[in-house]
Amino acid sequence: MQDSTRKPFPLDAQTLQRLDNIALITRRPMATGRPGRRRSPQAGSSLEFSDFRRYSPGDDFRRIDWRAYARLERLFLRVFEAEENITVTILIDCSDSMYHGAPQKAELALSLAAALAYIALKCEDTVIVGALTDHLVSYRRAASGSNSLWQLGEFLNQLPRSGSTDLNRALYDIGRAVTAPGLTIVISDFLAPGGYQTGVRAVRQLRQEVALLQILSPDEIEPDLQGDWRLRDSEGGRSVEVSSSPAVVQAYRERLAAFTQEIAGFAHDHMGSYTLISSDTAIIDVVQRLLRQIELVR
Repeated sequence: MQDSTRKPFPLDAQTLQRLDNIALITRRPMATGRPGRRRSPQAGSSLEFSDFRRYSPGDDFRRIDWRAYARLERLFLRVFEAEENITVTILIDCSDSMYHGAPQKAELALSLAAALAYIALKCEDTVIVGALTDHLVSYRRAASGSNSLWQLGEFLNQLPRSGSTDLNRALYDIGRAVTAPGLTIVISDFLAPGGYQTGVRAVRQLRQEVALLQILSPDEIEPDLQGDWRLRDSEGGRSVEVSSSPAVVQAYRERLAAFTQEIAGFAHDHMGSYTLISSDTAIIDVVQRLLRQIELVR
């Protein structure tokens, strides 16, 4: 009997169906030792040709390329790419600043995490979903299986909410959950006082390819402020009085552009990917357009 008190999965069946033909991709093949659907640097038995190499005693003679032998009178093997599964780690910023905006940034972060988890599980990858505040609050690991998606959905529906953010410490904490090469996706507004760079470097040392997905609300991307305002920090509680003018708004736009360009440059320098997402963007548009543009999905 189905539990009537259980919250539904964050995405409906129609949305999940539109994600069925999408797969996560990594920029570089990863050797994990788990047969699956992703390119590996190891030689394997898939149907995708990779290269030739010289025959050595003990090699499978069925892979000898006899046409090459007829031309060169030497024995060569046809080498095919192996396919392996990886671990996909999806980390969600659950600090108070993510609950700003209309719609709230946290709403899209939840939907995006659910979409990425579904795509990864569908491709038989192992998935870890973690909640970040000033540390790694909790995480859930799931492999392919009939109940895995619903277990992750239950975890996502119970994400904590905490006042402060320390992305450096929180990202450093994932070392206790991640033990194999893989892809780590960070979903955050990146409005952390201490920054994020040290944490991302720690993630890279875990042999992770990193994708940084920054969600900001429409009024953060394009503010519409006129007159005098008192602005309060949603996490620190401090407030500042601001008299808005075209010059002030333009200065804000320039600071925001420099901030987002800094994150993009940092991701590029560490062989990762980055995109900026407005919280009012439809989840299908995020996945099918924005994530394809940065080659995170295909």
